[in-house]
Amino acid sequence: MKALAIVIGVVFAAAVAAFAASQIFSDRFGDYLPEVLQPSVEGGTQLVLGVEPDGVDKGDAVAESIRVIERRLKDLAVRFKVQPQDNDRILLQLARSVDPRRVIEVTTRRGRLQFRLIETNLTPEQAVRGEPPPHAEELHGRDQRTYLVNKRAVLTGRDVVDARAAFDARTSEPLVTFRFSADGARRFAQVTQENVGKPFAIVFDNEVLSAPIIREPILGGSGQISGNFTVQDAADMAILLRAGELPGKLTLIEQR
Repeated sequence: MKALAIVIGVVFAAAVAAFAASQIFSDRFGDYLPEVLQPSVEGGTQLVLGVEPDGVDKGDAVAESIRVIERRLKDLAVRFKVQPQDNDRILLQLARSVDPRRVIEVTTRRGRLQFRLIETNLTPEQAVRGEPPPHAEELHGRDQRTYLVNKRAVLTGRDVVDARAAFDARTSEPLVTFRFSADGARRFAQVTQENVGKPFAIVFDNEVLSAPIIREPILGGSGQISGNFTVQDAADMAILLRAGELPGKLTLIEQR
């Protein structure tokens, strides 16, 4: 009996310590706890998300959206439960300690990264009329400028194998560093070799984040993205790039 009491006491003490630690370290601590001791999503915020597929089957879009959501929220270190609801909806349950506003922002962003060349070969007539050529389109930039960019992306977020939030060594401004796959690095090197002296656009969800000029071939397979980010902007973008692009549009339908 004495041994049993000691065991019960140890288990109780461990549970109390785990609970206290979970309050200090929020839901991140839950990753290291047994399932029985992890923070519950019961009683927390529930979100209903509508799925609008983009060129894929609706069922496949729901399944892939759930996989992307799982990767994003695990990276964000929050406690959650996600499951399909009906044919085109997703139910997302959050632990009570989770800020739903940030989760909604990170969860519903499309997360589409594209590297596109900027169009510089307008005819005089097109320039006067403000008419883009058929292969180009106008996109707004984070800097409030308008850019004429090629519709075809030379590389996308699918070519990125890692992304991290960091700080510019010269200005200390937040930015995102990224690394291409071997094939992506090869193709990026070729594109930059062929377009030295020309600008290219880094486009995220149809917004031009920056438009640097290619000063020399970029052969290392890595780079960085800047755009007047806050620390949270950079952290969230890195999460989105690591987790991958959603297969369509996610819309918040209900929050309770």
